[in-house]
Amino acid sequence: MTNEKPHHEHAQDAFIDALFEQSPVNFAALLRACADGELNDEQCARLKQLLAERPESESQHDFEQRLRDCCKRSMQRPCCPQALRERVGAIVASGGSAAVGADDGFAQRIEDAGSYTRDRRFWSRSPMMGIAAVLLIGVAGVLIWQSASLSLIPGVSPGQMEPASYSERVGNFVISEHNRCSKDDAAQNKLVEHDVDEAFAYFSDRFDCMLSVPDMARSAHRVEFYGGGDCHLPMTSKSGHLRFDAYDDAGQHIALSLFIAPDPGILPLEEGTTYKMRSSACESAGANLFVWVSGGVQYVLVSEATDETCASVRSIMNAPDRLSEI
Repeated sequence: MTNEKPHHEHAQDAFIDALFEQSPVNFAALLRACADGELNDEQCARLKQLLAERPESESQHDFEQRLRDCCKRSMQRPCCPQALRERVGAIVASGGSAAVGADDGFAQRIEDAGSYTRDRRFWSRSPMMGIAAVLLIGVAGVLIWQSASLSLIPGVSPGQMEPASYSERVGNFVISEHNRCSKDDAAQNKLVEHDVDEAFAYFSDRFDCMLSVPDMARSAHRVEFYGGGDCHLPMTSKSGHLRFDAYDDAGQHIALSLFIAPDPGILPLEEGTTYKMRSSACESAGANLFVWVSGGVQYVLVSEATDETCASVRSIMNAPDRLSEI
């Protein structure tokens, strides 16, 4: 029996030796090889000597090692979808080929992606492929995190993240709750806080932030607070519904609902602007839908008032004067 190295290991040693001979020395490639454990004893000694002359390179080596450890953990199930893990593995195994078919040497599914990255010398294939894999894994992780977060909210799916879909979903919900709680029997069960200051203090505590309390002193008794209670505004884990009763110049009753929740960040809202939000459900019901954000809180106003009266209502609710549409 002989201890002669296989041909591919001789070739690898020759390649790494050539990296030492480059002028300037290819530190980046050598550090990557070192982080992968691919240097022999002699090469490790040579690199150690070079690092002594360039102490700043040691931090780069530490970064390379941490990056690899992080990605090995990220490639373990269930952090990364199986299809994506197989795709990344196929690209790396092909040496960066632009097109990789489903049967290009990958008949056997990858069962342990972390083991794969070690055994197939995942990082030594190409620095750019390593970067591409990190980006793919990072994107997958964000999507999975979002999906998991949204799954905590009943009835919500990631496909409803688009602003247009969100507007319609919110519109359907708020007009339904607005109409339901315009009837006193439903309102009495849901809207249990009957003092406006106490209601807003309650939600300020629930949201852990200060809310903008409507200026009821400016209403000249044309807007009255009925009550408020917990709600389930789409895409939020906690929200509130506040009902107001208003009256126009002719003394006709106008139903108002203000929904409040920590801003989920789905709509492109800017502070200082009130947006008229498009909603087919609200339009069909003859109601206007306005939304604004202030101090990290999203306010959604359902109003059946005419334009003139509605402007006064928005002012009482402390909605910004500047108007836009979304």
